[in-house]
Order: sequence, then C-alpha cells, then structure tokens
Amino acid sequence: MLTQTLFGAVLLRTVVAQRPANISVCDYYTTALLKDNTAKNQATLLTVLVNTAVIGNCMTYSILTSPIPVAQTTRNTQPNTGIVVPGILAPGTYDGTEVSLAKYFNGNLASTNKGGSEGVKVNFLDGGGAVPLMKNLAADDKGSNQ
Repeated sequence: MLTQTLFGAVLLRTVVAQRPANISVCDYYTTALLKDNTAKNQATLLTVLVNTAVIGNCMTYSILTSPIPVAQTTRNTQPNTGIVVPGILAPGTYDGTEVSLAKYFNGNLASTNKGGSEGVKVNFLDGGGAVPLMKNLAADDKGSNQ
C-alpha cells in the first residue's frame, strides 16, 4: 500500500509540474490534447473525460439493463494515449474479489435515494448505454436518465 501511495504522489507531482501555474487545468489539457483552446473543445474534453471514466477507452464489456446485454462493444476514446482505462462500468477485481458497479447504474439495484426510507431502481443507462457515450454524446434521447 505504501508503494502505491508513493507512486501516486510521484505521478501527481509529475502531472502538476508539467502545467504552468498561470494556466488553468482545462486550458492546459484542451490545448495539449485538442490543439485549439476553444469553448467547444473544452466541452469535448470534459465529455471525453467523463465518458472515459464511465465506460473506459479500450475494453470489451457488456452493459446490462436487464438480464440480456445491451451493448457488447470495443470502446476506443479519442484522443487515445495508449493507456488502458477500464471505466467504472467494466467488471474488475479488488483485493481478489470480483466487483461490478454496473448494477448501480443499470437499474438492477435499488440504489438511489429517491424513495425516502428505501432505495429505488433507476436505469441511468436508458438513453442507449455505452453506444452514445462512444460517440461522445450523453444519450440517444433527451428524456432519458442518462
């Protein structure tokens, strides 16, 4: 654990050291990744960042909204640095235990606090799941929870 913490601290220091103190994080990375620092490119950068955190960038996986898979696909977020990011919806392993957070997003678990004293099932992937995210869109329709 100490090694991981030390590695994280060194990595953070390296990332911070690359950006001049007088340039915002958004301005710096928009220019670094998308060349032109425009409002549209900053919005694209944030969309790519959030979508990569959710579905990853180079992973084949299934997103379940019911007992059947909705999307089995390979995700490749652009710009791609060659670093594999599985995303929070991809199954993983933590401390030897298999973990899947998808049930918190696909409506299979009563995990929201909309029900007062008990959880309510909400499908946050009802707008097409991973498919619109791969196109850097929020959802396939404006009325979805996604």
